[in-house]
Amino acid sequence: MGKHIEQSLPLLEDDDSLSDAPFEEKASRGRLPMRQFSKAIISLLVYSFLMTGTVVYLGLKTWKASPPYTPARDFVEFETRQAVANPYSIYSEEPSPEVDDAWNKLVSPIYFQATRDEIKLSNDDPDASVRLVDGGYFTSFGVYHELHCLRRLYWHLNEEHYFPNRTAHRRRVEVAHAAHCLGVVLHNVMCTPNTALYTFGFNPETDKMPELKTSAQRQCIKWEPFHEWATSRSVGYDPAILAPEILMAELHV
Repeated sequence: MGKHIEQSLPLLEDDDSLSDAPFEEKASRGRLPMRQFSKAIISLLVYSFLMTGTVVYLGLKTWKASPPYTPARDFVEFETRQAVANPYSIYSEEPSPEVDDAWNKLVSPIYFQATRDEIKLSNDDPDASVRLVDGGYFTSFGVYHELHCLRRLYWHLNEEHYFPNRTAHRRRVEVAHAAHCLGVVLHNVMCTPNTALYTFGFNPETDKMPELKTSAQRQCIKWEPFHEWATSRSVGYDPAILAPEILMAELHV
């Protein structure tokens, strides 16, 4: 037994001279031997480290899985769709009253009536936010800002129809607006990228270059339930508004 302990000791201690058989024999009659006590302490430390690491890992995993607050969180449902759908729709057709009506319905909930608590939970200050005369706060969901921007870009693709007879100055203003919109859409595409894996087909006898053929899928929100809810709290394009309370206080109004 003593020989076994002496061989095991260097694994726990740096100095062989710390081995003391008489001490071990004496200690075994009463207290826990020093080496066993050291093993217990090390085991406890390792266990504590592992438990702490597990708690931290689970905390980070939960944090990553929990998106920031949005008033829409209880109204957002998800579904699986084909990653590549038909890119052509009424929104890309030639200008017409039907196309304009479709775009208007798509963008119409751009301005939203939010509550004071919703502003706070969104990490904003209600007292520094524009208010609505009818109550609540003047807000907008990011997706409708992006749809507004896509419509502006569509208008620029058909500028002769939507911007007839505009001056050079007005064109510079509109182009600057379009550049802003391009940046908005680019930022949000990169923020929530489509990570579905696309594949390509190629027939050298008929194709000049590979063509997209993917059957990959991606997760999307169910648009209609969300859009209906946002529409139910929309305040239209030109609601009556009030300046933020902080500004009103500074102006002594």
